Amino acid sequence: MKAFIKSLQLKWTDLAFVLGMIPFAVLLIFGQLFMQYPDPNNVAIPMWAAIICFIAMLGFWGYYLYEEVWKKRNEFNKLNSIVICTLVTLVLINIIAITIQPSLHVENVIARMDFTLDDVDYVIGKSKPVPLIISSFHKMFFSFEIIAVALLIYIGLFVLPKRFTSVSFIKYLGYLFFGFAIVLIVYGYIAEFDKYIGFFKYVLKINRPEGATLYDFAVQSFILHRNAYGMMMMVAVTFSLICHEFTKKWYFYLLAAFFYINMIFSLCKTGLLISAISIFIYVIYRLIATYKNHKKRNQITLISIISVVVVVGLLFGTAYITKGKVFGKIYALIDSIIGGGKTLDTRTYIWDNSYQLMQNGWWVIGRGFGTFNTMLMPMNIVSHNDYVFPSHSSYIGLLAEGGILFLVAYLALLVYSGYVIFKSFKKQPGLTLTVSLGYLSFVLYSFIETIHYLAYVFLFPIMVIYFNSAKEKEVQ
Repeated sequence: MKAFIKSLQLKWTDLAFVLGMIPFAVLLIFGQLFMQYPDPNNVAIPMWAAIICFIAMLGFWGYYLYEEVWKKRNEFNKLNSIVICTLVTLVLINIIAITIQPSLHVENVIARMDFTLDDVDYVIGKSKPVPLIISSFHKMFFSFEIIAVALLIYIGLFVLPKRFTSVSFIKYLGYLFFGFAIVLIVYGYIAEFDKYIGFFKYVLKINRPEGATLYDFAVQSFILHRNAYGMMMMVAVTFSLICHEFTKKWYFYLLAAFFYINMIFSLCKTGLLISAISIFIYVIYRLIATYKNHKKRNQITLISIISVVVVVGLLFGTAYITKGKVFGKIYALIDSIIGGGKTLDTRTYIWDNSYQLMQNGWWVIGRGFGTFNTMLMPMNIVSHNDYVFPSHSSYIGLLAEGGILFLVAYLALLVYSGYVIFKSFKKQPGLTLTVSLGYLSFVLYSFIETIHYLAYVFLFPIMVIYFNSAKEKEVQ
């Protein structure tokens, strides 16, 4: 660790980048908060604080880009210039889309939808502000957020890979993420202790509150949404597998199991399924890769794993197919988690409402990041009495928020990342496999879930490109 830190030859510019991440995180978190509770009377951060955060971020990252990019502009290539032009174009289009959206308020939204305040109070409860506001402040804040994300994307694609040329940097990035994930978990243990108790009581059928569902006890920590918390745990599981491939230390398996168990309390079904498949694939790979050295151990382990998977699959499969006539308790658990098919039904009407908001040419430039989700929420309340706002598909969300150009640009990044993975398998199969599992996790997760924090949509594609760049430099 000390040798690695020394090899980085850290400079003041690196400190500027790290300091810039602090106001960036504030903008990102409160941007999510405004989309979930967009009421100007309950703003968690005042306008002056948002402006200061934005200026501070531009100051730190401006200095960083000046030192690491502008002074080295002779190293620019055509791809660099194309990406800069693309990001600037997409940001300008999105800010225009945000600006021209109607400034919605409770009264005029309800008048347009033939919906009363009493209906809204009945649906979302008096404990939550009425989510029917798009003010000038929100538009300004969402504009700040899209500029911040564009800067981070550029830094991730072109600056960090040149600054840190060791593949092992990904491992230490994982260590940093472990720290963040553990903070999330510990905060959840303390702040949401009652939810953990309620979760166990509900599963064990001990004094269940009348009318409660298992989702009432889902943990979200300070991430503001259970699926976002589950996604963080999913990323932590992936980094655990990557670090194991780097070090071959057994305790990274335990760490992956620890994060997976904590993901269960978020009830993030997509994350749980994808992470289980990732762990299974990686463990099978390791058993095959080390088969010559540990034949008996690996044979016993492989047979045990396959047996457990088959038995569990038969139990849950039989319970689900027979709808509880066989293994009724298992079916009751499955039904409480998946909501009796409600999960797919919910996504169907959310996607339909998203489609309605893209009509009349809005799919070309998008409704704007933040403003789209705020407009989607009252439509979901009206159509299905459901207090929910994300599009529940990152691809639909990117199209609806950023327009066709943004979606095409993102898909191009995904395709290029996939090509990089394919090209890397022969040289470093194990490490490439773990990185690709993270990449595929995000690709699959994005189909039926929303990556709640916009910057994380680009995390694994950028990491794949960085991995390839660093690997090639080490080979040279």
